Amino acid sequence: CALEHGGVAPVILEADANLEDALPLLVKAGFYHAGQVCVSVQRIYAHRSIAEGVAQRIAERAAKLVVGDPADPRTEIGPLISHAENDRVAAWVDEGVKKGAKLLCGGRKISASCYAPTVLWNPPEDARVSCDEVFGPVVCVYPFDKPEEAVRRANALPVCFQSAVFTRDINRAFDYVRKLQATAVMVNDHTAFRVDWMPFGGRRQSGLGMGGIPRSMEDMTAEKMFVVRTPA
Repeated sequence: CALEHGGVAPVILEADANLEDALPLLVKAGFYHAGQVCVSVQRIYAHRSIAEGVAQRIAERAAKLVVGDPADPRTEIGPLISHAENDRVAAWVDEGVKKGAKLLCGGRKISASCYAPTVLWNPPEDARVSCDEVFGPVVCVYPFDKPEEAVRRANALPVCFQSAVFTRDINRAFDYVRKLQATAVMVNDHTAFRVDWMPFGGRRQSGLGMGGIPRSMEDMTAEKMFVVRTPA
């Protein structure tokens, strides 16, 4: 069996990443279900040469998302699970801005239960939006200079679940896969990718055990051994 919760999912965008492909994936995984997914994109570490442009382009896409009643086919982002959660997300974003993050879009409650898709630029590492699971429609973008810095920051939290790397260099991707401590690393796809047969679960404070069809079958199987002795 598996017990899991989120991992404040980190994404590393290298300078050579295919942004036309990557950005729609990151917007989808950051905001669908209003960010209420245990592996939603939350922290995006982008190479400094592209970071500000990435943040701005994600914000432009996020600002166009339609927020409202999930029963309306036009709606792209629905409500949070409760009014209290809406208040909490708003408080965390406000704290991040007060500590120095730049608000690129959103940052406001649309109703008692809906929060605007929000993109923050470079909140400090001690802000709640940087170190705790927001579980809301909030994505943070941070610049990095060297791969070692991106890995250190991605691994820095006591939670650890799924992560992602975007690069055209397969050797660089393999290097990140080796160094990231997540239980799964998606190369050129978002952190919320999942199929039922794959191992799924957190590490450290993100969970205990792994899920997935083979493990479920094993958990529901009662092992039995028999021994046959044949007399000489």
